[in-house]
Amino acid sequence: MSEQTGVSYPSDGAGPIGEWSARIYEALASWRSAQQNEWTRWEPGYLLLTIRKVDGAEVDPIQVYTAEEELTVSFGFWETNTPAPDELWETDPEVIAQHAKELVERWLSGDVRTAVLTDQGGKWCGSIIIEPGELLPQLRKAAEWVGYLKPAWIEVRTPHKDEWESFEVQDHWRQPSN
Repeated sequence: MSEQTGVSYPSDGAGPIGEWSARIYEALASWRSAQQNEWTRWEPGYLLLTIRKVDGAEVDPIQVYTAEEELTVSFGFWETNTPAPDELWETDPEVIAQHAKELVERWLSGDVRTAVLTDQGGKWCGSIIIEPGELLPQLRKAAEWVGYLKPAWIEVRTPHKDEWESFEVQDHWRQPSN
């Protein structure tokens, strides 16, 4: 098996996975989104779930992957490690997996979106998650957060590319609020 290519999991050629990854897999295996999409095994025994379709409809790819007893969730050009409240970071993999599943479900339902900030040349400046509520204050806060990088554009993303929106960053958004 090449270190640069994942192998379908589970399969005869996949090889072993670590105990932590196995517990994550078991916790997510019955999840409908996991069953409808692809699991792959990567060296040295990590797992990657790539979600490209939900109920037959294409979505911007979502990745859920294990590495060194950590679970990472990535969607909308944003990612988080160990997607659980701070006090649960040292908890069982099954609890972490449940929080990851809930986060992905919130993304898929439209409850949360992401904001991707880029400069005038298109260079990435940062990404944040957009919670339910008023959009513009969250965009202004994001622009202020990375103001020193001079973000010029914010793209608000959802699982469906045809719903993405772009906003031009106003100069005063980059300034610290009082």
